[in-house]
Amino acid sequence: MYQTETKSSLYASKLIQQTNYSALSSLPKTYIRQVQAEGEIFMAAPQKCAKLWKEFRRNDFTQVQIPYKTAIQVFDACKEDLQMMLKISNGKDFFDLFDQDNDGYLNEDEQILVFSIIKEKMQQVANLLLQIQQYVPFKQLMKAIRTLEQNICEYQDILRQKIYKSEISTYKEIGLEKLDDFYEKYYNYFMQFENQKKIRIQIQIQKQLEEMGQLEDKLSKNTEFLKVKPKRKLKDLQTQEKLVSLDERVEEAMDFRRELKNMEKKEQERVASEQEKRVESQKDELQRKHQKQMEQLKAKLEEQEHKLIIQLKKEYNVLLKQIGLHSNEIERIQSSATQNAVRKGEKEGELKRMKERARIQNFIIGDTKRTMTPKPQQQNTSTYEESMSSSPRSPAVVTKYDRAAHEIKLLIHKQNYTQFYIKKKYGADLPVNYKAEPYKVQGDNHERIEKILSVKKKNPHDILPSLTELYDENLKELDKGSTQKSEQELTQERLKKKQFILEKLEESTH
Repeated sequence: MYQTETKSSLYASKLIQQTNYSALSSLPKTYIRQVQAEGEIFMAAPQKCAKLWKEFRRNDFTQVQIPYKTAIQVFDACKEDLQMMLKISNGKDFFDLFDQDNDGYLNEDEQILVFSIIKEKMQQVANLLLQIQQYVPFKQLMKAIRTLEQNICEYQDILRQKIYKSEISTYKEIGLEKLDDFYEKYYNYFMQFENQKKIRIQIQIQKQLEEMGQLEDKLSKNTEFLKVKPKRKLKDLQTQEKLVSLDERVEEAMDFRRELKNMEKKEQERVASEQEKRVESQKDELQRKHQKQMEQLKAKLEEQEHKLIIQLKKEYNVLLKQIGLHSNEIERIQSSATQNAVRKGEKEGELKRMKERARIQNFIIGDTKRTMTPKPQQQNTSTYEESMSSSPRSPAVVTKYDRAAHEIKLLIHKQNYTQFYIKKKYGADLPVNYKAEPYKVQGDNHERIEKILSVKKKNPHDILPSLTELYDENLKELDKGSTQKSEQELTQERLKKKQFILEKLEESTH
């Protein structure tokens, strides 16, 4: 039966069986054969578990938790091995036993739980082989157990790293979301500023046009023309011309009239030019005033824009630091959790076995010291399956599959297996009888990562709209397809806003 068993080991085994013949003679042969058969089944458990692990990964298309249908497919692919090792009849029982949170998925911890329960059953069979003094199969099975422990440690690390990669990508997505929100916020700021700029310039232009109109109305009045008076000499000549004409001094009157005409013509031209110059000077003065006001307004608006760009640059630099602020912390927590899990997977099983072995040795030594006369021990003549399922709380089961399911439930309830706590949830509603998780008691800071990642936004296309948004006041269905933007349009808008803000940042550097 045992190909690796040498003649010396056979001889030693026979000697042990002869010296303890009275202890083994009371055990039924069927019981011993059942234990040996179970030991042979579990000898190849690491290879069978490796096949089961490959099926898990092959059917895990979405790289997330395993749903019910996928678990059924995995069970059907490894049905023979699982029935031999776990005594489970169908895939539904397999899924119900290991879906601890009843969420319809086998998460990472529940997938590792399958291999941990197989390892615990192997440990039980190894203890039974030790009791019936089958030391060579016991040693071989312990070697298989240690191999499976190493494999479980690798499996949980693969699942853990997959989660950690998704956490890093989620953290990067959060950073991109913050950048998109930042671009959108300042894009709206600049658009509002441009609108206000146009409005203020239009108001200033309108005000200047009104002032120019008021000036033209003022200059068009007759009172404005009277402000430019002719020279006094013209009035004297007119008076002299009248006096001369009264005395009928014709020649002198004609000279005065000639000179007066020339004087009136020149004076009329002078007055007209003076009036025109006065009007033009007032208009030019008002235009210079308007130009100065416009330059002051544009300078003020440009100063406000520069202040906005400076504020943009400051907040952008702060945001860039905030985006990468927790990256080192997340990597540190993940690295620490990974090392602790690997160390736990490699050493916890062996430490438990050493502790149990020391406990049994101390019990034997203490019992030997109490009495030197050995008392005959009454051996239980029950079968192997009955000894495996013996429990004061075990219900009345009918078939061997029911007994196997009950045994698995007991193993899960005792929680004597190594727990890695790969999948955790932060911020869930705590029940009244909540107890702190062991990973929290031990100081695992993974909840810190989950708190950091809890700000991740949902895709607007993944959020279900309210029923009131789908119908109008007359309960007619609204056409949301024409109003709701597609993902491509949203992406183009984000790129447009990003390009605009980056151009503003480049302007600030010049």
